[in-house]
Amino acid sequence: MADFHLHDLRHSAASFMINAGIDLYAVGRILGHADHQSTMRYSHLANETLMAAVEAGAAKMLGAQVQLPQI
Repeated sequence: MADFHLHDLRHSAASFMINAGIDLYAVGRILGHADHQSTMRYSHLANETLMAAVEAGAAKMLGAQVQLPQI
């Protein structure tokens, strides 16, 4: 395990938390980051998380279209 560093665990923990739906601000606080840019470098979104975000946005958009007032 020559390529393993303790620092790698921070990246993994950040990614797991972000993909579990924990917001960037909370993850940054847990990791002790003062700047959200640092947290963004640490956390990597899984394709499933990105797809879920797209589907949630589409569902909201379709729901909004259905609820338009009648003129």
